[in-house]
Amino acid sequence: MNYNITEQALAFDRVLPWEGQVPVCEICPDGRAFLRLAAPEAQKVSVVIMDEEYPCTRGEDGVWEMELPFRTGHHYVQFKLDGAEVLTPLLPISYGYSRPYNYVELPAPAYAGEKCAEASDEDFWHIKNVPHGSVRREYFYSSVTKEWESCVIYTPADYEKQPEKTFPVLYLQHGHGENETGWTTAGKLQFILDNLIEEGKAVPFAVVMCNGMVQTVTEDGRRIVDFMLLEPQLLNDVIPFVESKFRIGGSKERRAMAGLSMGSLQTSIIGFTHPEYFSALGVFSGFVTDMMQGAELDMVDRGPGDNAHLRILEDAQTFACTFPVFFRAIGDEDPYKHFFDADDRMLEEYGISHIRRIYNGVHDWNVWRQCIRDFAQMIFR
Repeated sequence: MNYNITEQALAFDRVLPWEGQVPVCEICPDGRAFLRLAAPEAQKVSVVIMDEEYPCTRGEDGVWEMELPFRTGHHYVQFKLDGAEVLTPLLPISYGYSRPYNYVELPAPAYAGEKCAEASDEDFWHIKNVPHGSVRREYFYSSVTKEWESCVIYTPADYEKQPEKTFPVLYLQHGHGENETGWTTAGKLQFILDNLIEEGKAVPFAVVMCNGMVQTVTEDGRRIVDFMLLEPQLLNDVIPFVESKFRIGGSKERRAMAGLSMGSLQTSIIGFTHPEYFSALGVFSGFVTDMMQGAELDMVDRGPGDNAHLRILEDAQTFACTFPVFFRAIGDEDPYKHFFDADDRMLEEYGISHIRRIYNGVHDWNVWRQCIRDFAQMIFR
């Protein structure tokens, strides 16, 4: 396979094992995959995947091994050596669970020794021989946090070729425990859009990704995350900054917003509250009703949200005109699907028409890549 599935933010080429180490991920011809780590002094080695701990078996050579419980896709993995969680430089590193985290990227079934009827569609996130856009990191001062913040921006290949054109822009958010780099490291957003644009399935547009885990300092000096602060930071800092520096956005018709998980709730709250900003909204593996304020993941000491943003749903006809594209999607085995189902019933009661997709999968990047692939083909038409 020509595509390098170990490509990451810190190393595009494969990281090769040094003396005394072994290749950490081996994919067998039959599709099975094994993690291996040389740690002859360790007494116990295991791998944490989706909060479940899998023990490794020690070989006589001091190499520990475990067979992965899946054969394809992107998955976060965390080695534990004698109870201590460690990163290995031999696996790609991205950002998840609120810290740098290892992951494995396994081939699609067609490349993993298995038969797949839709093999031609399984590589939609790979880098291909098409014109490529640019990914850059920008820094701005936030009036909300009173600190310097960063955002990641994708511009399509046509951006440099058409210097007189103003391009549409999607403001795209990550989920809880991730940051502004997630969509271009784990999500492979840039390759997905490059491919769609070249195939004529999506119009060229830019994407702005900022950190929705907005940090603030409490009166007693504790640093915490307040996800609700994204709203003022996006509207007052991010949008004015990027739209003055880049030829993007500038009007409701040329803006959209989407997000996954926590970012989907932020999209619902911000989009519904400020409909004058966006013409399309995408809710990936996520939430229309506020289920996060006052819950376990909310670090701010406050009660449940008032869901004031839902008032816009009371006029279904106006809502449809305001958001010509309202897209919701989730995996069929997502542990948060009961929230999605409850939103289904609420939207039906209000008579809100929208596009709804259910994918095979759970709450992970394998589903979210499909979400952005499909949503990207609907917006700015």
